Amino acid sequence: MSSYLFEYTSYSNFFEKYQISPAGVERLQYSWNEPHRFYHTEKHLSFLIDRIERSSLSEEDKDKLRLTAFFHDVVYDPTAQDNEERSAEILKEITQHPVTEEIVEMILDTKTHKPRTELSRQFVDWDMAVVSDSDFTQLMEWERGVFKEFQFVDYSMYKMGRLALLDEWTRTYPNNSQNLQNLMSYLMHHRPRVGVYPGSFNPLHNGHLNILHKAEKIFDKVIIAQGINPEKDAQETNITQLNVFKYRQTEKFPGLLTDYLSKKEIDCDITLVRGLRNGDDLDYEVNQLRFMEDMKPDIKVIFIRCDKQFEHISSSAIRNLEKIGKGLGHKYVPNGGLVK
Repeated sequence: MSSYLFEYTSYSNFFEKYQISPAGVERLQYSWNEPHRFYHTEKHLSFLIDRIERSSLSEEDKDKLRLTAFFHDVVYDPTAQDNEERSAEILKEITQHPVTEEIVEMILDTKTHKPRTELSRQFVDWDMAVVSDSDFTQLMEWERGVFKEFQFVDYSMYKMGRLALLDEWTRTYPNNSQNLQNLMSYLMHHRPRVGVYPGSFNPLHNGHLNILHKAEKIFDKVIIAQGINPEKDAQETNITQLNVFKYRQTEKFPGLLTDYLSKKEIDCDITLVRGLRNGDDLDYEVNQLRFMEDMKPDIKVIFIRCDKQFEHISSSAIRNLEKIGKGLGHKYVPNGGLVK
């Protein structure tokens, strides 16, 4: 049974008509299911395809819109500014059909929201329907997805930029301005539940990721925070450069962890995340917590135990393995991590 939300096999004749190979279809499937997507997913693709199928347009125009739908967000990297251009390049790479250049223009129009043709205007309208036509409940679902896609941005900055964009859209889409204003009001007062997962992460290992994944099921987002220890090797792992954290917020902080947590509480409800492997870890963490409570009486902490298969892993053990033989610690480090 397919794990994909969208039934690509239903469009096998369409893909064949436009010379899109099985490998090309597989690339589409993979792209629309990337783990950093929360709004720009197959659900969004399915919405667009449904609108196209229900329209009274000619079959030729429907085909053009189908191609645009499949490829307009085939590249979606929220850290980048050239997603539409890269999506258009992939379209040209996968199919060389005579209509390709027209589809490229429609894909690029989704970036500017200034369509150059009537057919492109129709697609842009559908693509932006979540803003122009959604009720408040639907806008909230959209907002949660976008927030998760931009979780690498500090919430204070995200909130500022998001409110500015929504304010602009209340004028662009006056028919839905009330719902958009309600969403703005919500964002002005909303305090997301944010976990802060601190550590040296030298190196980051699979046990760390196991704790992180569990924490992300509890909180709206988790900040990975690396304390700057002047007594440690300056060559220690810099978590802000690890590819595995590309779409997550990572920060380095000097001084006391309690001071860092207090700074983060301006716009968010902050909880400290501590990972445990065994009872010895718990004894150590409870002892440390007593000191932190002296400095920050209102501190909130959650202890998360790693799964059994990670209990034996530690950064110091990995470093020792690497001293014995280069590469011995690699099996304990996730792809995109780093062993010094």
